[in-house]
Amino acid sequence: MRILITLLTLLLISGCMPQSSDGADGGFTYLPFFMILTFFLFIYFVTIRPQQKRQKEHQNLVDALEKGDEVMTSSGLVGRVESIKDRFVSIKLNENVSINMQKEFISSKLPKGTINSIESQ
Repeated sequence: MRILITLLTLLLISGCMPQSSDGADGGFTYLPFFMILTFFLFIYFVTIRPQQKRQKEHQNLVDALEKGDEVMTSSGLVGRVESIKDRFVSIKLNENVSINMQKEFISSKLPKGTINSIESQ
């Protein structure tokens, strides 16, 4: 990344240098503009685009939740979905403990039978 920044700086500085007096290279150069555009496209495809993809996948996961699904929360709690309301979901951790939390804090949907296999260990 540091090499990319150094290269970008050198190319931008070279575009700002005064032109020679013989007029051989007297036209406007588009190189600094293209380098900045390339840099922003690189940042978009390396950081912004993957984050948007992860957000969309998580939103699809939250929208597809159903009663009886086995889920893991972002804090590591594993339970079964009891009920789903507008923005909240009720998760049953065991026979005596049930919690209410926002849907956004569900990190993954587990395969059926995961809770039973954890309890039998």
